[in-house]
Amino acid sequence: MNKASFDNELLNDWCDFCEGKKEFDKFHFSTLLMETLLEGYTTEFDSFISKMTKYFDISIYENIKYAFSDEKKSQGNIKDWVINDLREKRKIIELAPDSTKLKEIIDSPQFLFVKNRDELYKARETDNNTILYDEVGDFVIENIDNDKQLFALKEVLYNIASDSELVNALLSRLIKSNVDLSNYLDIYKNGCDYAVDDEKILIYEFKQTS
Repeated sequence: MNKASFDNELLNDWCDFCEGKKEFDKFHFSTLLMETLLEGYTTEFDSFISKMTKYFDISIYENIKYAFSDEKKSQGNIKDWVINDLREKRKIIELAPDSTKLKEIIDSPQFLFVKNRDELYKARETDNNTILYDEVGDFVIENIDNDKQLFALKEVLYNIASDSELVNALLSRLIKSNVDLSNYLDIYKNGCDYAVDDEKILIYEFKQTS
């Protein structure tokens, strides 16, 4: 197993940035969390994350710990979390062009469980999923763009998640809106992902659930 890497000098820069002591280019912190999870959710990783997120609502620390540690999963049904996630995102796409069919699928969902990742990728290329992804992404950016620390945090988190939907869920309580994006945390924690194709919702299991 590769050893996790913690850049405490860059962490100090991050703290100065969040405290308004120094200004940095927005790409300065792009490697802050890279390779920090190579050994799993260790005590050292927890301490690093705690220091990094102390400038924000505690929900961001709690969400990261829930998503990546061995913390017990929430009890529930994947279908329920998926449809709850989509119903929240429906608020965002309400007025989006060409979203009529997408809203119909959300309102009257039909599910298909798949085991092949290629099927998920294929669904992600459909018009419906593209509309959903783009509209939600734009919505999140619009709601954090004026907060340079929060915008920087979003960029930093992508380096442990590599998943924009998960990053949005981790940030959910920090995004000032009436849309709750946190349902995706339970979907991810239970080893699943989803996409909306032309007619239905595909749910893909990417790791063994128990």
